Amino acid sequence: MIAIPSTEVKTHFGKYLNKALVSPIMVTKTGQEVVVMLSKEEYDRLEALEDSYWLMKAQLAEKSGYMGTSEGKKLIDALSDVKS
Repeated sequence: MIAIPSTEVKTHFGKYLNKALVSPIMVTKTGQEVVVMLSKEEYDRLEALEDSYWLMKAQLAEKSGYMGTSEGKKLIDALSDVKS
């Protein structure tokens, strides 16, 4: 990934927009990395990957006994009704 100063990106935005369609661009400001420009396709791929990760984590939690929020609320409500 190439790092480009924000002033350069501002001056030649179209150029770097086209480059970001192929490979992410790190934008720096005063020497600090602040933003990454990437294609919508790459963004969507990363979002899908993150969704898959959290789905897997939820499935593992469910297999290990986590009942989820709606089931937990039902249990608490049922226990509250028993005490009343």
